[in-house]
Amino acid sequence: MQTLFFETIAKLPKMAEIAFTADQENAIFQFLAFFKSGYGRDTFVLTGSAGTGKTLLIQAFSFFLKKMGWKVILLAPTGRAAKVITSRTQQTAYTIHHHIFSVEDSLNGQPSFFPRKNKEKSKTIYIVDEASMIGDKGDDSMRVGLLKYLVDFVFEDDENRKLILVGDPVQLPPIGSTSSPALEGEILKRDFDLNVFSAHLAEVKRQMIDSLILENAITIRDAFLTGEEKPEIALQVGREVQTMDNAYDALENYMGYFEYGNLDKVIFITYSNNKAMQINMAIRKQMLETEEVLEAGELIMVVKNNYCWGTEHFLFLANGEMGTVLEVFHDTLEEKYGLKWVDVLIGFDDAKGEQRAVECKVVLDLLQSKQAQLSSEQVYRIWQERQIFYMGLPKTEAAQLISKDPYINGLQIKYGYAITGHKSQGGQWQNVLIAFEPDYGNDIYNYIRWTYTVFTRAEERVFMLGCPFVE
Repeated sequence: MQTLFFETIAKLPKMAEIAFTADQENAIFQFLAFFKSGYGRDTFVLTGSAGTGKTLLIQAFSFFLKKMGWKVILLAPTGRAAKVITSRTQQTAYTIHHHIFSVEDSLNGQPSFFPRKNKEKSKTIYIVDEASMIGDKGDDSMRVGLLKYLVDFVFEDDENRKLILVGDPVQLPPIGSTSSPALEGEILKRDFDLNVFSAHLAEVKRQMIDSLILENAITIRDAFLTGEEKPEIALQVGREVQTMDNAYDALENYMGYFEYGNLDKVIFITYSNNKAMQINMAIRKQMLETEEVLEAGELIMVVKNNYCWGTEHFLFLANGEMGTVLEVFHDTLEEKYGLKWVDVLIGFDDAKGEQRAVECKVVLDLLQSKQAQLSSEQVYRIWQERQIFYMGLPKTEAAQLISKDPYINGLQIKYGYAITGHKSQGGQWQNVLIAFEPDYGNDIYNYIRWTYTVFTRAEERVFMLGCPFVE
């Protein structure tokens, strides 16, 4: 089987010239054992840090599987992550939510997800990238965690389908968790009754380390993995990794790389929401000569899941989704229910990089506030006021209008020039500016993990402001 595998993938461009590392060869061996297994609920977990070759193996596995007559479906937790893996593998990836769920309206403006029926044949395999982001805890829209829904969907009515979970265990885990359950073999066996095969990639070919970004990422990773009480990190500066002396230099750097409408050109990443707000305001002041709170051309980030304004390409607009303001209809500006509202047209990129426009009302108050989202009290007031507005109508008609009400479903957004480390996960930008801050939780390992996560968002250059790991 190994001979067949290597003969098959040799037909991929440049694949025949690759000398696999010992880790990669072991991963291929484990993959083939997984492929041949007929036990049922077979799952392969492939973990590894930046530069160890996870994407290379995704390409090889996918190509081999298709040649063997299997249907391969590539998934990722977020739209941005799906876009990244699509670009890297040249295969269309979908978000997990878009592929496995439908959404049904509820009366309170918080629709619920309902799993679709899996109609795929037995010889179907799901490859899920960035699986470190997949949690096992429920929220307002889902009774249980996304991981359970994913597993149930894959093996629904046919345990001979297969699942591959790929991710980096050093990256930040899902919010509220200390580890990434989708990458933990024991959790998958115990809690989900899966037949688990696994492989870990640790080795990075020295000749492949042609970037100080990757060199420093390895340094950060190794410091995290030592388990020492106070691990020491000494990052290297030069070439594509530079420090910034002050906030003025940081703003100049950002402005030098910023391009209107190009979501992938540059990003400023911070440790806290408060710092992100401060930097966003500073960038706008430098960039725009306007008294308006929001203008066409601006980058925005959705800060709360919104299930009303999705399209056939977006099942819903997810918390963390980035977009470009195409038009602001200033004549619709109004104050209602203690908040400021305006109608806007926003472009969001799908997994293929094609822009899809969404027209909706947005809440302006969050843009220049430290507040992360509208409070439950604010949401409840809007809900109450809109219920009163529809009083007197037949119940069925009122319920339909409430489910699509533009105020109840107003999009909560913030400026998207600077975002937090958690919001950056799954994304890649050409240029990344990092604003280091004190570790407010005094948790050095979480801070190192955050540093590793944001460092590995960069493709070409990293600029650091106030980094404690540089002498």
